[in-house]
Formats: sequence, structure tokens, C-alpha cells
Amino acid sequence: MIKKIYYLLLSLMTTIVYSQKVLFEDNFDTNANGWALSNDGYNVTVDKGKMFIENTHLQNSKWSLYDVSFDAGTTDFDVEATIQLESSVADNAYYGIVLCGYSDNSDYRVFQLSANRYFQIYHYYNKEFHYLKEWEKNDIVKGKGNKNLLRIEKRAHLTKFFINGTMVFQTSENLYYGSKFGFILDKQTSISVDNLKITQVPFSIDVVESFNPNIKMTKMPESISSKEFEEANPVISPDGKTLFCARKDCSLNLDSTKDDVWFSSKDANGNWSEMKNLGRPINNNDYNFVISCSPDNNTLLIGNTYNSDGSVKGPGLSIASRSISGWNVPQEVVMEDYQNKNKFVAYFLTNDNKHLLISVERDGGYGFKDLYICELKPDNTWSKPKNLGNVINTFEEETNPFLASDGKTLYFSSKGHPGYGAFDLFVSKRLDDSWTNWSKPQNLGNVINSVDYELSIFLSAKGDKAYIGKSSDIYEVDNSVKIDPVVLIKGKVYDNKTKKTLSVPIVYNNLKNNTNSGKAISNPVDGSYSIVLPFGQKYSFMAEKEGYYAVTENIDITNLNEYKEIEVDLYLSPIEKGEVIRLNNIFFDSGKYDLLSESYAELDKLHAILLNNPSMKIEISGHTDAVGSDTDNMSLSNNRANAVMQYLLKKGVNGNRLSSKGYGETKFIATNDTEKGKQKNRRVEFLILDL
Repeated sequence: MIKKIYYLLLSLMTTIVYSQKVLFEDNFDTNANGWALSNDGYNVTVDKGKMFIENTHLQNSKWSLYDVSFDAGTTDFDVEATIQLESSVADNAYYGIVLCGYSDNSDYRVFQLSANRYFQIYHYYNKEFHYLKEWEKNDIVKGKGNKNLLRIEKRAHLTKFFINGTMVFQTSENLYYGSKFGFILDKQTSISVDNLKITQVPFSIDVVESFNPNIKMTKMPESISSKEFEEANPVISPDGKTLFCARKDCSLNLDSTKDDVWFSSKDANGNWSEMKNLGRPINNNDYNFVISCSPDNNTLLIGNTYNSDGSVKGPGLSIASRSISGWNVPQEVVMEDYQNKNKFVAYFLTNDNKHLLISVERDGGYGFKDLYICELKPDNTWSKPKNLGNVINTFEEETNPFLASDGKTLYFSSKGHPGYGAFDLFVSKRLDDSWTNWSKPQNLGNVINSVDYELSIFLSAKGDKAYIGKSSDIYEVDNSVKIDPVVLIKGKVYDNKTKKTLSVPIVYNNLKNNTNSGKAISNPVDGSYSIVLPFGQKYSFMAEKEGYYAVTENIDITNLNEYKEIEVDLYLSPIEKGEVIRLNNIFFDSGKYDLLSESYAELDKLHAILLNNPSMKIEISGHTDAVGSDTDNMSLSNNRANAVMQYLLKKGVNGNRLSSKGYGETKFIATNDTEKGKQKNRRVEFLILDL
């Protein structure tokens, strides 16, 4: 019955609005409110600003209640009272506030203190005591003869409990409140009450400004969200073309009583394929699930740890990489100072493959599970978790983080921010690079959120669609939250000489400060890769392989204003005598030959190649397009080639290993009839003269 009433009330919450007002206030100057004066050893006296309550009963606790007559289920409220313990026989005698839900007093809640400075919170219903907070000692509680201010604040599904201005507990298990309020005290105990004040507060959930109440949650086609089985934990690849999920209790799982990872692929027409079991070694005879997928589609973050034969090793976290024959056995993730006091845990690997968001309960946190960030260290282990701070984290649980492809927009599930149910989905923006400075989290609204548990959300890099697991099915919904635009760059990696595809690491750097922004890997079967670059920067990106020099590509997305997909193939040139290698990321102002700082990353890479090949000799050549006079272009190209050589000389390269020459307009590699062709002709290259 309670649950049905609660569901009905919550359905009204977004439309019912109350102005803040004091519903009830008693300063006990007189007994105008008619508190019961005596009842079987329970005596009440109201006089000169205080209500004195004495319970002389030898066995039973007693209470006094006042019916404020308002609907506590559809509005928020504050209750506060100042209580002083005057006398007690027992050292642990208790006293406090009682809130009663039903007319027959069979459902009530108690927030109480004890004479020996403990506090306790419980809910009595179905003839049983349900302890939200067992007795706990707290120095905030003042002893006999001293006043204690007790305050209860209800906001949406959250209720907070304060003692003398300090919050001591928070819960999302509010379910239903009635309209009777009063005081409870132990046998052979007396208290005085200075005031009782009940304030009605407008019901308020901070919903995203872009919330559209008319959007629809659409169940995924039966090829994905089946009638027969339960599908949970949907994970969409950043390119939006592969959907992973955990299928439960399926006869086709390796263990029909456990979960296996299944996946579906989207074709060029937008149709999803029938779900397929991902097979071994990702799946074994345990509960298997994917946590996140990298933009290159070649790396999966997987729950649990694995033995070398693919069998289950135990709880934890692993990373699986793709091989020519399928997926490799997942390798265990190692974190510095990992601890978790909670039986549940959640993770997310960011698109740059360098940051790991985790949800754990550990010493020094703000409550139960908090969100933390770990960074990848040079030895491929992960740093000590760093708390995201108290804007994101609350006294309650935060879990299932998802960082959008812009690297700034964080989605997560929380019991601690005001919402419609026990767990709601929220979004916040990262305001700088510290990982601790966030905008106030906002609720995604009551189309996505409900009185049920909303635990996870995933978006593709484009950010237009969101995927949510709900009631044993998977749903798709339009994403109304604006994420910053990104570019998804995809292509293949080739040996520039043989034109064969290669499986190699891909790195991308911020050209402005020459820092690494992320990494990926190309597919071992066909050499395909994919990376996601957030707007606002200039980037270089390249493949890496020992014995090769990468022809580096660059892209300027400083002013990007919408999602884009670009195809760029990457080439690796073997370091061999006679090989001509283009230096793409050498930058000059128009018509000038002073190196811009964005060039330093490329030049430092060339410097490293020269250091690793001490007998290597090169000729640096400059080339122009056909714009301008032949003489001017020859001079410009010569000066630019020389500027590169001078940079290397200043870095300590022996001068007898370097030469430079300008070729002006004499060696075009593309047409000059298009801007793209002209850009290819404006280049700096080096020729390997000797090894």
C-alpha cells in the first residue's frame, strides 16, 4: 500500500508547486495548540515558552503528536525543534522527534538522542523496526541539561537529519510521510521543548534546462532487447555502431545461470543486427560484462579478472585488446592504493585511454560510494584514486560514471542529489583540468528518471542519442544535454613503402603545449583506427612503430561548432637510405620562415630519430606552391629548410649530419589548381642520405 501511494504522489510532483510557508509553529507561550496534558503516566505542561514532558511509566516509551494536516508526500518540508533532557533514570534514556504516517500510528519514523550522547534513526512499519541509523555516539550531541536542536529536511526523495546544525545522516528511503509530528521519550524520562516549527518548502528538483518533457524513451528493436531474456548494462561504442550488453539467464550463455556479453552492430542503413554472444575469452563461467569501449573499437574495459586460460580469477577490472584471431585474454588492471568498503563498484575508461573513473567507498570520502579519477602511469598501472569533490559526491552513493567524448560532460547515477527515485541520472560539466571543479549536477528529468532505479547511461561520440538499461530492457532516447562538439577521425594505418596495413599504437598531441592528449591502437586485421578529438585545440596525430618514421597529420578544430567525422589514413615510412619523409607538422606564418611553437613536437620527434641512429645523415628540403614569383619562392623554401636545420643544430646534432636546400616550385607533388593541392605542395621533407 505504501509503495502504491508513493508512486501516485511522485507522478504529481512535477506539477504541484507550493510557496514556502510556515505550516506550524509553537513557541509554547500557551497551550493554544491543545497538546495532551496527561495520559497513563505521561504528563505535559506548557508554560512560559517551554513544553515540559514527563514519562513516569516504568516500562513503555510515550509520545505526543500534533496533526498539521498537510500532504507530506507531495511537498518538501523542514521540521525543527529544540529539546533539552531534564532527567532520566537510565544512562542511555532516549528522546526525540517522531513523525507519524498513518492515522492508526502503525507507521512512524523517529529521530532521537540519548542521555549518553548517542543518536539513532529508525522507521517502524509492518510491526517491525527498520534501523536507518543504529545508535552511534557523536560529540555534537549535548548531554543532560543542555539544549539540542534537531532538524529534519525532506527534499524530493532525500531526507537529511541535523543535530545542532551538523548533518549526521541522509537517506533516500523516504517512501511516504504523514502529517503528524511530535515528541517521543523513554520511560522515567523528562524533557523540555523550546519550539517546534514545520515549514513547507516548494518541491524542487534541479532539472537540466534543456529538458524536454515530450521526448520518448524508445525500446530497442527485439533483435537487441529481447522478450525472452533480460538485457542490462548497455555500452555503445563511440562511433555509435556497436552496442554491448549483459544478457542474463540465457540458455546460450556459457553458464546459463550467469551473464554473458552480447553485441549488435549497426549497418550503413541504421539497422541493428541480431545480438551475438561475444564468446571466449571475454565470456567464461562467471558474470561477464563490458564497462566501456575505446574509440578505436579495439579495447574493452571488462569487469572481473582472468587467469591466463581465460577462466575466472576473481573480482576486479581488466582490459581486453583485439587480436587477429579475436579478443586476447583480458589483462588485470592494477591501481595504486585501491580499496573499496562497498560490495559494489563501478568504472569507466575515458576516450583518451588515460583516465579511469571509478565508484568506490574508501577512507576520506564524503559518504558511501564516491566518484574518483585515476591516471595511467608510465608503467601502465593506475594512480591512487583522486576524489572528484563534494560538488559531485554526497553523503549517499554516486555510481556508474560516464564521461562524454568532449572530456567534460559527466553523467552519473546518484542517491544523494534530489531526484524522483532511489537512484537518478545526473549530469555535470568539468570546469577546468583539475578533475575537482564541476558545475552543480542537474537531474536529467522525469522521462529518463522515475521512481525506479536509473543506474547508467551511455552516449555515442556524436552525443545525439543516449542508451539506458531499464526494467530488463534497453532503451534509446534523444539526448537533450548539449555536449561540446568533437571530431571522430578514422582511417587505416599503412606501411608507406609496401602499402600493407599495420596494427600499431596511435598517439595524438596538443600542438600548442606539446602534450600527449591520448592514445589508441589500430585493428590487427585491417589496420583501421578511430580517435575522438574534443574541440578547441590544434592536434597532431600519428602511428608509431619501431624502425619507422611516422608521417604526422594535424587538424585545427579550435572553432569547431558541430560533430564531424573525417577519414585520414596514416602512413609509417621505414627508416631506410633513400627514403623521403614529409614533415607535416612544421608551421610558419604566411610568407615567413620563423618556426612557430606548434612545430616543436614534430622537430623533437626528428631529433629523437637522429639520436637513436647516430650515423644517420639527412637532407632537409623546403618546397612551395606556385603562388608568387619563382625567385621569392626559392628563397622562402631555402630559408624554411634552413630554419629546421638550425633548430636541430641547437639541439646538439652534429652539423656534418645535416644539410638543407630549398627547391621552391620545382618539385610539385599535387596540382596547384586547388587549395588542397597547394597545401600539399607547401611542405618540408627530409631525405635519408645515409644510415
